[in-house]
Amino acid sequence: MYKALLIFVCTAVMACSSKPIPFTDYIVSNLLRDNLMGLAEPPIFSVEDITIIQMQNQEESGNAIVDVRLHFLNDFDTVAKLHKLEPHNMVYKQYQSSFGTFAAGEQQVHHAEYQFQRRGSKWFIVGSRALSPPDILPATASAL
Repeated sequence: MYKALLIFVCTAVMACSSKPIPFTDYIVSNLLRDNLMGLAEPPIFSVEDITIIQMQNQEESGNAIVDVRLHFLNDFDTVAKLHKLEPHNMVYKQYQSSFGTFAAGEQQVHHAEYQFQRRGSKWFIVGSRALSPPDILPATASAL
């Protein structure tokens, strides 16, 4: 009896732990925030807001249309100096093409579609595309 109960409990625990994690707005927001904040150290911006406009979910994949508001604490030239980037550097060119030559205190709202895929029990960002140019919100005296 004890042995049968122990086997049942172990089987139940294994079944619960192997359940696939559903694709939710929580997954989208946290994966995006972690991905964006991990782009550079020290960070070149803070993620102020993630607004999910639309989500679609298939069994093993999903996509989300998202607005992401970024706040740049330093201007582009200061960030380039902090990260020791030169104009010929690929990362320099990537920052410039993705964010432009931003000002300190500037905010940008990026409109994009992100693709996600589940591998095992974890979700990953596997692609993205801009839907339109970002909205630029200039720095204000109170934002600095």
